[in-house]
Amino acid sequence: MEEETGNDEGTGSKNGFVMINNNFLDYWSGIIGPGPSVLYMDLLSYCYGKKTHAWPSVGTLAKDLGITKNSVRKYREVLIKFGLIKKMYKRRLPDGNYQTNVYEIVRSEDLPYPEQNCEEEVR
Repeated sequence: MEEETGNDEGTGSKNGFVMINNNFLDYWSGIIGPGPSVLYMDLLSYCYGKKTHAWPSVGTLAKDLGITKNSVRKYREVLIKFGLIKKMYKRRLPDGNYQTNVYEIVRSEDLPYPEQNCEEEVR
């Protein structure tokens, strides 16, 4: 059996594949829509192996998907609203400036069924 190899962080290499749980395809993609779904899958492509954090810039995501930065921001808000991204914060450089957003992504296999999520929001 071949050993799984991941991309080196920061190299920009996008070889490989993303596995998406059927729960996401069957339920979540219909709820959040095609734009946020593709953004979610693109963010997962930065989380090879068991990683749950990614830090592509809004510009990089826009370029990846062939959409505007404003669309990325809009789709990102949908992912945050529905809990597909647990939290988002900016990574700080040593000089105090911010470099890029850091995303904590809920892996597709860990997503609850939408009914469970809605029940938790009601409580």
